[in-house]
Amino acid sequence: MNLSERASKYLKSLNKDLKRSSNEDQTKAYLERQNIRSYDGFLRFQILYSGYELTIKDNPGHSFLASLFTQEQIRKNEILEIEKAGDRYIEVCGDHKSAQFTFFITDKGEICTLDDNDLPNILYSSFDKMLEEYALRNEIHNWDSNPYYFEVKNLEHLTTVMNNTFQVIRECSDQYVTWWRNENLIAVKGVWLDRPEPYFHVYGKERNQCDDLIERLTTKGILK
Repeated sequence: MNLSERASKYLKSLNKDLKRSSNEDQTKAYLERQNIRSYDGFLRFQILYSGYELTIKDNPGHSFLASLFTQEQIRKNEILEIEKAGDRYIEVCGDHKSAQFTFFITDKGEICTLDDNDLPNILYSSFDKMLEEYALRNEIHNWDSNPYYFEVKNLEHLTTVMNNTFQVIRECSDQYVTWWRNENLIAVKGVWLDRPEPYFHVYGKERNQCDDLIERLTTKGILK
């Protein structure tokens, strides 16, 4: 997909550790030497994003260092620890500064953790979507928020209510994550890191506006 202007500008503001990146020819040759044939997701991530550290202003605990494999691994032809999880192949793709979870990229390019059955818990359909989310959160870093992440009791009702009163931020949204906005609020329905169930979180120019939205959705039996 093509990145939004916001995400493109954000990416250009970041430094890239070239020791964690490689070009297309190097990457293809390395993967083929490892007898990895289904690798389009790995290839794209490595040449475009490996080596970047995603950050949010004034919130260093949410930094994410994207890293698939290094120049040294390629030079030494080190064996990759690619695992089979369900119907996907997965490889560790980075390190979150504070989240106590291992993040993987699938051979299809999805970003995931593993659930209790060691199956992929898909968070984003691609790293592009994760990047778009970081760019948006960085843009609104000085907004207030309700600090809690809420369980979604009725996803269908939540989607209907939000779509009727907010605009979907399409560049940040996919089948796993949906971002909405109006003039004063930005809200997200995402996936919990430990299970394939939705959460809801809201940011606002003023805290009371966030709290009012949460109260309305809770009163309607949509959140719990």
